[in-house]
Amino acid sequence: MAVDFLQTPATVSVTCVQGDELSIGLSLGRAVTGYTITALVYEEVLASNSSTMGSRGTYAVGDTKATFNVGVTSAAAGTVAISLTETQTAALSPAGLYRWYLRWQDTAGYTQTILAGPFTVVIP
Repeated sequence: MAVDFLQTPATVSVTCVQGDELSIGLSLGRAVTGYTITALVYEEVLASNSSTMGSRGTYAVGDTKATFNVGVTSAAAGTVAISLTETQTAALSPAGLYRWYLRWQDTAGYTQTILAGPFTVVIP
């Protein structure tokens, strides 16, 4: 019998209006005392040669386009707020192909990407 082990982030799609502030409150399901939490938006690019670009499939991770401000609301409750400023979302194009992720590193140095998904920018 085959057994599969998957450690993949939960998929969360984010859509924002270009030029607006974006703020998202998250409950991470565990205490995050002492954790380092990072989140960013990156460009998804077509991989012309996926074996040399290190991607799986036809797309690869491109340049970072925005880094979320991360604030821990309650470390004991595992609640955080992530946000982008008006300037950051204004710099993202509605024609762009973006993804985002949220990653944590615990006090032992273990890093895990726990949320990820498409990031879409629209015009008002």
